[in-house]
Amino acid sequence: MQLRILTLLAASCHALTAAATTAAADDRERRPLPIAGAVYTASNAAAGNAVLIFDQLHDGRLEPAGRVATGGNGTGAGLGNQGGVTLSRNERWLLVVNAGSHSLSVLAIQRRGLRLVDVEPTGGLQPISVTEHRGLVYVVHAGSDNVTGFRLGHDGRLRPIDGSTRTLSGTGVGPAQVAFSPD
Repeated sequence: MQLRILTLLAASCHALTAAATTAAADDRERRPLPIAGAVYTASNAAAGNAVLIFDQLHDGRLEPAGRVATGGNGTGAGLGNQGGVTLSRNERWLLVVNAGSHSLSVLAIQRRGLRLVDVEPTGGLQPISVTEHRGLVYVVHAGSDNVTGFRLGHDGRLRPIDGSTRTLSGTGVGPAQVAFSPD
């Protein structure tokens, strides 16, 4: 059975947690269904950001499955973003912004969980979105209005790309997402 992985970019992980917990409580007496995949979101907690993991069952229900520290801090408030958590194209790595500590975490995706591999400064203030394509990674910063590039190694380590930090079109532009086009 191939494990399918989904990423979830939620504005409020609290609602998701409550919904998944309620669904799990309602079905305690039923035989558990096999897991179809996993859903990930970030807590963005100021005292220690974490990836919240939910098992996705074949019937679509979500069940809380744990949390893994990112090695960085969030802001403790909503970021107004998309793409703060992203899955690498090869589905080996989960990249997570740590907006409060201005860093980016890489976690290895394992059969039953995640393992923190690397945490790197992002070259700007308040990273809010990350994108990856074939080992090329870019992060956009809301606090310093710039983007910075990295190379994602086969070992999950990030290496900054010299000269890749670029200023956005102006100050206070309110970036929300960075992404590669499909082509």
